Amino acid sequence: MRGAGLTPKIRKIGSLVSKLVTSERAAATVASSPRTGTSPKPRSFDARKAVSWLRVGPRVASLVRRARALRDSGRQLEAAELYEAASKIAPWHVGFKVQCGNMLKDGGRLEDAMEWYQSALTDQPDHADTHLQIGHALKLSGRRSEALASYRRVLVIDPDNPHASWELIQAGEIEEQVRGISAQMTGHGLETMLSLSAEVEAMRRRLSEIAGELPDIASLTAFPASSYRLFRQLYDVPPQPPDPSAAPSEILVVADATGLDAEGLHRLVGSLVGQSLERWRAVLIGVDPALAVAVERLARVDGRLEMRMGASAEADSSPEWAHARQTPAETVVLLARVGALHRHALAWFSAAFAASEADVVTCDEEWILPGESEPTAFEARGRLDPDMLLSENSWGATIALRNETLERLDLSQDGGDASFTRSDLLLSAVRADASIGHVPLPLVSFVGAEDGRETAMRAARAGHRRAVERHLGLSGLSGRIDLAGGSADAALRVRWRPDAGAEKITVIVPTRDNVADCKAFVDSLFAQAARPEKLHCQIIDNGTTVAADLALLEELAEHPRVRVRRDDGAFNWSHVNNLGAEDSDTPLVVFANDDMLMRSAGWDETLRGLLAREDVGAVGAKLLYGDDTVQHAGVLFGWKGSVIHDGLYEPADRAGPSGRWTKTRRASAVTGAFLAMRRADFVRLGGFDARRLPVGYSDIDLCLRVREQGLAVVFTPDVTLYHHESKSRGLDHLDPERAARSRAERTGIEARWGKRLFSEEPTVSPIWIDATLPYRLISFPAPRKALDFIRLTASTDSRMIKSRAPAAAVHDVSG
Repeated sequence: MRGAGLTPKIRKIGSLVSKLVTSERAAATVASSPRTGTSPKPRSFDARKAVSWLRVGPRVASLVRRARALRDSGRQLEAAELYEAASKIAPWHVGFKVQCGNMLKDGGRLEDAMEWYQSALTDQPDHADTHLQIGHALKLSGRRSEALASYRRVLVIDPDNPHASWELIQAGEIEEQVRGISAQMTGHGLETMLSLSAEVEAMRRRLSEIAGELPDIASLTAFPASSYRLFRQLYDVPPQPPDPSAAPSEILVVADATGLDAEGLHRLVGSLVGQSLERWRAVLIGVDPALAVAVERLARVDGRLEMRMGASAEADSSPEWAHARQTPAETVVLLARVGALHRHALAWFSAAFAASEADVVTCDEEWILPGESEPTAFEARGRLDPDMLLSENSWGATIALRNETLERLDLSQDGGDASFTRSDLLLSAVRADASIGHVPLPLVSFVGAEDGRETAMRAARAGHRRAVERHLGLSGLSGRIDLAGGSADAALRVRWRPDAGAEKITVIVPTRDNVADCKAFVDSLFAQAARPEKLHCQIIDNGTTVAADLALLEELAEHPRVRVRRDDGAFNWSHVNNLGAEDSDTPLVVFANDDMLMRSAGWDETLRGLLAREDVGAVGAKLLYGDDTVQHAGVLFGWKGSVIHDGLYEPADRAGPSGRWTKTRRASAVTGAFLAMRRADFVRLGGFDARRLPVGYSDIDLCLRVREQGLAVVFTPDVTLYHHESKSRGLDHLDPERAARSRAERTGIEARWGKRLFSEEPTVSPIWIDATLPYRLISFPAPRKALDFIRLTASTDSRMIKSRAPAAAVHDVSG
């Protein structure tokens, strides 16, 4: 009977224990909710822990409820105190430690958060959510490499964790992108997307009048760039959109068949007769007489084909454009040697000239391995850049141009060397101020071994250098540029000479409670300068209070070419830099952050040389993180409708698409962390906008005003610095006021220049999809988007900016 009497009590206790265990799992769910981490895994029943819950459960539940309420009201640090109290009551509960760390992290106390995460790992080393939260904290701290390692650790523990996978994909991790594509294919997700894409594309064709307004379906099926072969198996170059009002122009193709074997010649001829555009003629030169029958048998029935055999060695060696002048046509396409045209190539060239004011048009290319049927590699290009062109012809050897443009170009009569003639043609177009557009699709393909591209690039260097030397002579620039390299063993290096007077430079450096770094930076500037006696530094102390830093400022002020100015007002980056410019009296000024170190010897001479050019208005540098990855190689527009640093997180020695991170080139903007200008231009343009853009986007705004004046904004890798980004100011997104200010500044710059301007980037092909970091994912642009890019690349900077800025834009700036 006594046992029977105890049964209800035992059942009641068992029920309570069950509820407490459920409560524990619910708390674990909070710690691993989709907002912060992974789904919880079922735990085995622990009797001793259940008994402990009997003692502490009600107190812990009350703390957790109050902590959640504080968290939801934005009082993270107070919530952290309650989670800490809960952890002390239930020290075996890892979830409370993780949540305490989360609250501290959200409250900006990253180091304290890391201590709680490490404590949680001590209790449970393979807790996936703890590793995930550590990754988030490391990312916020700017320790990107360690953060990625934490996310990879999560996937070792939990391979299906979507949050860690997405972080790696967003970070541009190629392996994770490929894994994601493979998982989609295994799970039939890709087939579903492709089917849906096909249906939507069919609808777009039926509704062509609104196709330009629809979202780009291609972004739904973007591929890692390393999976180009698989991508091309599934997608082909789209046909150009029909334009009923534009009759297709007749196109003359001049193709140099010198050195082609039977297979290569048949491939070339087949690519011509298979064109979707019918209004074309082709002249083939340099055909091996033993293979001439391959052309003759088709020329009998297709009058568009012509084979031109020279009567002498001199005639055979004349450049292709000379043959084009003998056969007038509205448009001429000079086809790259050993290249073959995509079936829509001529239609796209015709559409490019019909849809834009381009005088010259270039295109992308792709490569096929011998014996393969699908391309395995590609080169996607942007707008032709005259500065990049001096270093290398990165736009290929297939060039289309209007016949009237060909007639007015000052071209060399030398032939034979295709690399010379193509570089000479593009440089002649630059001299003639011709408008050069670009078709962002691979219209030409080559067959060759994997190292064939590199071999061809090396072989082209000598011919390209000859073309550059001719260009400099005709442009009157021979005395202003030094050339080095330009052989199979060394890339061509271009250096603009500074004026003989060696103009003085003032570097303006705002600082606050970070004077140790500032002093190290100033020391590195003088140590690496070629002319340190021509260098001055203007330090703007924006309210330093730390005694040690104040002592260092006094030490800095003793330097004969360093001046320290005190400014105790609220931080206004634009205003502080405007003050520095007002105080300086040197012809050149550099605006620089205090958390950097100069790496490049002779950096001052590089800036003097570039700013001696009348066409250059601003110069930016290559900035690296401490782990030798790129923080800035120019600023890109059009990335998720906003701006992003070019080359972000790439290895410092990686060249990038078309070598853009290793060449001096023109950029949409450069960061104000290191921005050089002529002081007269800075004053004439009104300086930084301290009223509406006190901290963010002021550098972008100034660069746009520079470009609006027809001046170039130039990025150069020949000035490289280490940059510990935001070290002295902290992280904006962890401060509510700063975050609100940043949003207001973004609204302000969009109102001034228009959102459309920030959605377009002429230097980057739209084949690159902006779902993650730049240059990771690819998909062919919709035809109308490709036409828009052709128009964009064919426009000058100043015209493009003025056509996209709101009519009422007024650049009223004030210091």
